[in-house]
Amino acid sequence: MRKLVLVVAVVAGLVGTTGVATAAPSTVSVGGAVGSPKSYSAAELAGADLDQLVTAAAPALPPGKNTVLRVTVAVTGTHRSVTFALAELDPAFGNHPAVFRAGRHGVDLAVPGDRTALRTVPDVRSVTVAVSGAGPADKAVRISFGHRTVTLPPVLLAHLPRRTVTTSFASGEGQQTHTESGPSLSLVLLLAGVLPTPDKTVVAVGSDGYGAAVTLAEESAGGRPLLLSTAEDGAPLDLPRLVPLGDVKGGRYVSGVTALAVS
Repeated sequence: MRKLVLVVAVVAGLVGTTGVATAAPSTVSVGGAVGSPKSYSAAELAGADLDQLVTAAAPALPPGKNTVLRVTVAVTGTHRSVTFALAELDPAFGNHPAVFRAGRHGVDLAVPGDRTALRTVPDVRSVTVAVSGAGPADKAVRISFGHRTVTLPPVLLAHLPRRTVTTSFASGEGQQTHTESGPSLSLVLLLAGVLPTPDKTVVAVGSDGYGAAVTLAEESAGGRPLLLSTAEDGAPLDLPRLVPLGDVKGGRYVSGVTALAVS
């Protein structure tokens, strides 16, 4: 009899006064290098854009021109984490949004413009913002990954298998159209001994210190090629230019690339 009373008491404690067991609602925390960290309920996020959420958190930007292009965002769920370059999502630059949607167990993140579901994150739990401080190198292309650094001379890049594309993007001088020719960013990383998997993030830095982030998943999942152009409009370049094909604005077209910081 005493055992039966104990079982009833435990069940009553689990069920509660309503008679139905309820789980605590899941929340999504937004933090990292931001001035205004915050947590959101799944209901608050359903239908929101990831770039709007990060912008509201006020990323801690260093001084300089367009340093928002150095911001990356890691979205972590219960079983997967995906990193985005914030500028890819921004309508003013990449215009390739990622959107929160109601899921089975909370809120999911989807990228409607992707050709695969590689960057879908079910049951999102956190959004973590980072800002790269990578600097330039001297008259060559320095590729750093962890504790490893490889330097590739521009003349070597100019002799790699290349792809030629026509780009068109807005700039402070109006709409620009160019023919760019050079190896894929993935091929350059592979030559440096870095396995170019979709989870890799690359910050390209020009000789003037200007930098911008891309992720290799932009090409593999988003279908938007990433090149290191060694010739523009038929003329060879002294230093390569990062070309994120598909961007509507030219902010991430980093000229005079001397460093590629891979993470």
